[in-house]
Amino acid sequence: MANHDEIRPPDGSTGGIPDPPLPFTGGRIPASEEERAWVERRVATLQIAAPAVSFVALLAGFSLGWPRLVAVGVAGLGLTAIALGRFAIRERRLMFIRGALRTPRPYRYFLYEGMAAIPFGLALAIAGLGAILLATLQLFGVGVDAMRDAALARPGVVLVPLGALLLCQGLGFAIGFRGAARSTGERLWLRFLHLPAFLGGAILVALGAATLTLGAFELLAPDRFDRAWASIRDQPSALFR
Repeated sequence: MANHDEIRPPDGSTGGIPDPPLPFTGGRIPASEEERAWVERRVATLQIAAPAVSFVALLAGFSLGWPRLVAVGVAGLGLTAIALGRFAIRERRLMFIRGALRTPRPYRYFLYEGMAAIPFGLALAIAGLGAILLATLQLFGVGVDAMRDAALARPGVVLVPLGALLLCQGLGFAIGFRGAARSTGERLWLRFLHLPAFLGGAILVALGAATLTLGAFELLAPDRFDRAWASIRDQPSALFR
């Protein structure tokens, strides 16, 4: 197979095909039939087939009352997310399908390449690891009620990965994917188009950092966290002092 890191459109553009309606810009269609076929295989395997099989197992487990089958479905979704995250980090590339059969095949897939793929990949990996952990606990007989009670007793175990996930998502949006600019005016226009995603990413970064800090505080100093929470719960106005 050819090295797809070396495949690029001749002028760095998307050939006049606009980006799909995603919260970032800078995508491109595959530069050759070979690359299109490769992207199609990747998308069909990891973004369609694998999640579909996992969802079928999950729904069947719920319908039949088989918690172990539910856990298998959740674990399958987690493994799929980790695989997608691994590829995103290693290749610095995300890929998507749009329009399905209504869109001509050469223009059905979009690639987004750049450093922003790394935090997005990390977010996928964190979500996947969380799903696998929940599935493993379920397989070992830990029920949903027990998981909920454990999370309420030590909220840091939930806040830390949640904060890390939000932080990575926010960094991905803030960094963004931008196509090659041919002039200063075009560069400014691309920055303007990226502004909403940047602002949304900044909000997610702040929220993720706060959640991560709060979770770390609970894990490292649970007694102080409990006292602070009790004080806020008994006197809500103390939060704004």
